Amino acid sequence: MKNIRWGIGAVCCMAILLSPSAGHARVSCRATFDASAGTLTIQSVSVGSVRYQVMMALEGNYVFSLVDATVLNSADCYDSAIYASEVVTIPDVKAGDDYYYADLTLVPGSNPMRFALRSAIKNPRLVPEAAIRVNNASNPFATVAVDGTAYVGYSDRASGEGGTKFQSSADGLRFGNPTVLTYSNRSVDSRRTLMPDGVTWRFYEYNQTTASMTSYSSTDGNSFTADSGVRYAPHASDNNTIGVYDHYTASDGSVVMIYVGDLTGKNNLRMARSTDNGLTFTFLKGNVLGDDDAGGGGSTFIDNKTILLPDGRRRMFAMRSFELYSFISTDGVNWTREPGVRVSYTDFAAAGLTIYSLNDPVPVSTIDGVCRVYVAAATSSTAMTPGSSDWAIVSAVWRE
Repeated sequence: MKNIRWGIGAVCCMAILLSPSAGHARVSCRATFDASAGTLTIQSVSVGSVRYQVMMALEGNYVFSLVDATVLNSADCYDSAIYASEVVTIPDVKAGDDYYYADLTLVPGSNPMRFALRSAIKNPRLVPEAAIRVNNASNPFATVAVDGTAYVGYSDRASGEGGTKFQSSADGLRFGNPTVLTYSNRSVDSRRTLMPDGVTWRFYEYNQTTASMTSYSSTDGNSFTADSGVRYAPHASDNNTIGVYDHYTASDGSVVMIYVGDLTGKNNLRMARSTDNGLTFTFLKGNVLGDDDAGGGGSTFIDNKTILLPDGRRRMFAMRSFELYSFISTDGVNWTREPGVRVSYTDFAAAGLTIYSLNDPVPVSTIDGVCRVYVAAATSSTAMTPGSSDWAIVSAVWRE
């Protein structure tokens, strides 16, 4: 495991309705190292059942002394740092423009307590890009063609418009030529899935009224016709509700569907699988990301989408309370969270954008192999009002 130093040596949808208001969004706990002041401030450290706000001072040689530890009566943030077995583990420390997963170990016999930096592993981030990609738009989908042309699709929220459209861009940043999406021009739609037979494409569609998922099929990936029958219906644990869903072909030749279920209860991800080329799905498991006991609402991981990586692994992006997180899988079935936060809605201020939420991320790989994520953003504090047009598609790029 490579240690990366902090530079101290040099001194949508239903998910939207269930999310918290941006003004009261609970976010991940913060830790910040200020190199100029030589201080490490940790918003929350859990010691057993007690949480503390902690400040440490750099003494030199990557050793910090405890300056203050204040008991928190309430710590309304996720992913607190943890002190156990004489080690402080911090999931995400901001140091300059970078973020790290860090461990500090207690110096034996020290009084006041002193901690030595044991490791600091750089966390990847999504860096917000300036300007809006598409205005008055939400619920994005996106693809990049073999010639590098980027396409972003969206629910058109412009006054008097409506429906689903897409626009194109040569650089993935400046979009134009709005076109109505039909079942005869779906080659730009990232929601279609190539089946294990390598020939059939399917586009899945869930009907909230009938509580059933149907499909459309294609052999050219562009023109789709309706299939007969039902592909999937909510499992008993879904409480007859399904929200955002994502399909992909796994390495074992099955088609996996990961979806949000039990929207007014646990409101988290479940998994179903098809072994007949995507025609029928069987419930496989719930609690895909381990948040069954999080309390539902905005406290769980939702709005999931995945992308296949060059090494054969698959990365999932998911939202929690207007922050974007990532998870890794080697088999498309079992998922491990990558430490820290990839991007928060507040991070877009540095790119000159004032937004109030993030929803429905969609990752693509550019022609240069860069991961870019398009995501819906509320552009006013009243965007959650039904029918509001105050939404836009923004983007951020992956940086290791």
